[in-house]
Amino acid sequence: MRVTRAILLPAAMLAMSLGAAARAQDLSGGVELATDESRRGLSWSDGRAVASADALVAIGAAEASVRIVSLRSASRHAGADAVADLELGAATDAGPFRLRGHVAAHLFTGARERMDYVELGARASYTLGPLQLGAGAVYAPSQRAIGGDNLYLFASANAGIPATPISVSATLGRSTGSTDDPLRAARLRPLGDYTDWRLGMEYNQFPFTIGLDYVGTNLAHGPGTSPFADLGNSGDRVVARVRLAF
Repeated sequence: MRVTRAILLPAAMLAMSLGAAARAQDLSGGVELATDESRRGLSWSDGRAVASADALVAIGAAEASVRIVSLRSASRHAGADAVADLELGAATDAGPFRLRGHVAAHLFTGARERMDYVELGARASYTLGPLQLGAGAVYAPSQRAIGGDNLYLFASANAGIPATPISVSATLGRSTGSTDDPLRAARLRPLGDYTDWRLGMEYNQFPFTIGLDYVGTNLAHGPGTSPFADLGNSGDRVVARVRLAF
């Protein structure tokens, strides 16, 4: 894999995060193996298993994180070998709600062409005992790499099962947006606007986490007109994952 900006920038950010963490004493991270890299119901790894590593540093209300995932020449991202997700976020409390905003950059390495893009997001959550409810939006402004703009709206719920290390979760999302280039827009919306869902169960006994997710979309199967659509890996599936945290 050639060294590109998608590797150098995450490495630099991680180094800065580690330096800040030494002062802030609030660093976390881990490594993970999963049977698929599924985001919003779409496979980012052609339905193949992936490995990832991540780190997060929190300084007061602010957070900085980096996650690097192997993509194994994913067709959705023009044959990219890996993606680095860089995120800066901040959170605050407003009455009973927790509010968080972030900006994220997705940088790809090994792709046949420039595939990087950025997103902005906001989320509100409410906690009641072991139950947490949330809703939010993630918006990618119009960019050539995604053939227009993209808006993702979602609602989520997760709850720990009392007296056990097990939690359950559910997410429902809707992707919409405008299209400038139909071929590239199919990266994030293979057949236009669509709905996705995720139901999950997680066993967490630090430092290990084992998860099982059922993910799906209302997208039809079949051949797509875009080389980025990868419709064969845009339907229902079960994703298993195991994580070692530090």
